[in-house]
Amino acid sequence: MSIIRTENLTKKFGDFVANDHINISVEENEIKCIVGENGAGKTTLMNMLYGLLRPTGGKIFIREKEVKINSPLDAISLGLGMVHQHFKLVPSLTVYENIFLGTEIEKKTAKGLRLPFLDEKKEIEEVQKLIDRYKFELNPLDKIEDISVGERQRVEILKMLYRNVDILILDEPTAVLTPQEADDLIASLKELRKQGKTIIEITHKLREVMELSDSVTVMKLGKVIGNVKTSETNEQELAQMMVGRDVVLSVANKHKTGGSQKEIYRVNNLCTINEYGKEVLHNISFSLKTGEILGIAGVEGNGQTELVNVLTGVMESTSGTVIANGKDITNKWPDELRKNGIAIIPEDRFAQGLCRGMDLAQNCIAGYHRRSDVCSRGLLKREVIEEKRDRMIRDFDIRVADPNGLIDQLSGGNAQKVIVAREFESKPQILIACQPTRGVDVGSIEFIHTQLLKFRDAGNAVLLISSELSEIMSLSDRVLVMYKGAIIGEIDPQHTTPEEVGLLMAGIEIKPLSAEQKVKQD
Repeated sequence: MSIIRTENLTKKFGDFVANDHINISVEENEIKCIVGENGAGKTTLMNMLYGLLRPTGGKIFIREKEVKINSPLDAISLGLGMVHQHFKLVPSLTVYENIFLGTEIEKKTAKGLRLPFLDEKKEIEEVQKLIDRYKFELNPLDKIEDISVGERQRVEILKMLYRNVDILILDEPTAVLTPQEADDLIASLKELRKQGKTIIEITHKLREVMELSDSVTVMKLGKVIGNVKTSETNEQELAQMMVGRDVVLSVANKHKTGGSQKEIYRVNNLCTINEYGKEVLHNISFSLKTGEILGIAGVEGNGQTELVNVLTGVMESTSGTVIANGKDITNKWPDELRKNGIAIIPEDRFAQGLCRGMDLAQNCIAGYHRRSDVCSRGLLKREVIEEKRDRMIRDFDIRVADPNGLIDQLSGGNAQKVIVAREFESKPQILIACQPTRGVDVGSIEFIHTQLLKFRDAGNAVLLISSELSEIMSLSDRVLVMYKGAIIGEIDPQHTTPEEVGLLMAGIEIKPLSAEQKVKQD
């Protein structure tokens, strides 16, 4: 029997159809994965099921009974809970306090009369029972701010389980976890299924889909284009369904080491503080060589964003230096960095890399609009700019309905390609690429990875910052791991396991292999 089913579920935002007559069915006690490109409508669909959005049309059935879900409280009362990608926990409160937030237990007298005090002992006991039942490794008395990201994920799940939900929706649950934490979560979800829970997971990690799920629903452009049993498909087939063509899922990377590489970029003892006066970068030092991709790995929130902001002129360092081609460029503005041969792919494409109110041609020269090839005496050369735009569309396979249209008419992947094309078009020597494939479909990921490798192989240098460990490991020639604002270790991606990287990402230093051990490992 279907525990949850939708019938022609539709959601419109004005004239835009985010979900178009969606029909899905989730069987009781199964794990269903929802996959699709960025903007396919996955999260919109889940938000309707959880009552955060109201459908424009269609029906929702829980245990074959039609229901109206107007709020998360309605969803929870129907046994449906959701764990969001960005946690909704109070850092200063304990595990048990977060789980009971809004549903606290009040003390009672011997006669059952309520007292205006919380029964903390009872709450701790109840949370410990939950932890024991679902085999989660947590301490009810730990503060959220003192536990790992993976443990916070479990607290979010326990919040829903305490509210007696039978159906659990998870939105990109492993996006900010170390490999070990991701494996632990997968094991926990399988245990929940054994105990009778039904799980729906939104994810873009196809390996995870194959390892975890019983069935997969593929969405594209707001529509369901396929439902398959996991045992009857594979990663390649799912990627083809998502993109509409065959996709190369792994890059052929001939790692570069040694040779005639020379240092082109150096960071020495870089420190900075955030807006609250807290030091968020601690003595960061590294060098970058020509013909090299240097990866920066780490769980999100460990200083990677601040490092990129300092290196790209968005934040100022409090001490330390940045040298490019022998020139001190510390705390230079982005315009000055570009003049020194540094190109930037920012972390957030629309907040930092593109302007929604400008057309495609204008975005293709943004940041480079003062250059003499596109500007003369303060006037832009429109014909030259449009020729440049058309060349980028052709060379970088940017899919556009209207070349003269606004940038926000493009999909996430194509918008990202505009940034990649623009930065490479400037003929830089150094590329700082932060989350270059975030929110991008697998087809565009393949293309962007290929461009990064071509750029490196032409003798240029890339500093790659990504929360996708597989991306870092497959593209980088060397990898630095950040933890709490510092570099905790350097690894060779060819001679390191994901488990070892995961330990570093969790702040556990590992001893480097001896020459003898490396030979044995090879």
